[in-house]
Amino acid sequence: MRRALVAISAGVLVAGLGYAALAPWIVPYDPRPGAPVGQSLGIAAAVLMIAALLYLPAKRSDAIPAPNRRLVLAHIAIGVTGAAVALAHSRLVVSHPPILVLLAFLGLLGTGAYGRIIASRRLGPSFGRGGSPFRPASPPPPSLGALAESKRRILQDLRPSAREATFALALAQWAAHPLRSARYYALSLEERRRMRALPAAGYASEMGALERWWRVGHLVLAWLAVIGLVAHVVTVLFFAEWAAGERQVYWWHFGR
Repeated sequence: MRRALVAISAGVLVAGLGYAALAPWIVPYDPRPGAPVGQSLGIAAAVLMIAALLYLPAKRSDAIPAPNRRLVLAHIAIGVTGAAVALAHSRLVVSHPPILVLLAFLGLLGTGAYGRIIASRRLGPSFGRGGSPFRPASPPPPSLGALAESKRRILQDLRPSAREATFALALAQWAAHPLRSARYYALSLEERRRMRALPAAGYASEMGALERWWRVGHLVLAWLAVIGLVAHVVTVLFFAEWAAGERQVYWWHFGR
């Protein structure tokens, strides 16, 4: 499955890159990014990219019954297709600011691929080491026990039937109890920070810098991509003359 996914993803990206590079010679219409076909590709790329970014709220929603594995596969497939269509739309024009949006999405693709394909393989052998991998060598520090107890008290208001050790905040909790959810999330972050500081956790010894930070970079790039995409759409549609500069405004936009 993994090899098939990698092969299909690579093929889709090569197709998008091939169109971007060869369109002036292989298509009978105007292939520029703002021409009718190019603008349609841009709209399709924006829709696909936003759909891929909806993975984060979707996996936290109780309304979607699909297993997380299916959501991950959908996230990957939509994201790769969106990146390929964005490449085709860009025509590899690197001299204008919208290329930064494409670079952010390609960075998303790269960090996501690293996390799912490479980091998972590197981290796999580190799990389950030792004679009793699921039995702690010593009791947790009192500070961690106090954090867990604070989380349990808040969890009684959020979802009484849930277990603190396996519970993850969903959109339903954020919507119904935003302040308690924020408090629970803050305690979870502090607990994670203290857990990683423990020598027995092996966070620094067993995990390289890329394994520790790829997800952070992935999320930062996601925010940058969203901001850049919104800025690009707003400027080319509502401020076309300013976006064009000294160029001709040849794309569809809202005129004054």
